[in-house]
Amino acid sequence: MVEYRGIVPYLFYDDVEAAMNWYSRVFGFVEIGRWTNDQGQIHNAEMRVGNTELWLDGGGQPAGGDDRRRWIGVWVDDVEAMFRRVQSAGVACDAPVDRSFGVRMLNVPDGMGHTWGFMRRVKPT
Repeated sequence: MVEYRGIVPYLFYDDVEAAMNWYSRVFGFVEIGRWTNDQGQIHNAEMRVGNTELWLDGGGQPAGGDDRRRWIGVWVDDVEAMFRRVQSAGVACDAPVDRSFGVRMLNVPDGMGHTWGFMRRVKPT
């Protein structure tokens, strides 16, 4: 059994199933569970990202139609391996960079309103 740690991002999608398929194929996230409504559409789902969960809501944009950019950080052991995985899935993104605050970071927009930052600690520049 996985011992979950850290925060749990709760994100909104117009099409949860498409998001789950994309995250599985591109990032390697693992489905934990899904719950459907009376029409058979996924209204909630959970995925595993290392020892963290991601919760997905099929209700579209949150109340108020907030259009601010969303960024989710994920700690990984090998940023370059994630970059190769994303590239092999045919997704375009900038190469990882070392940031002045001691983090090597790969930012990947998912095309669904979120940017995912895959990172690991490095010596500050």
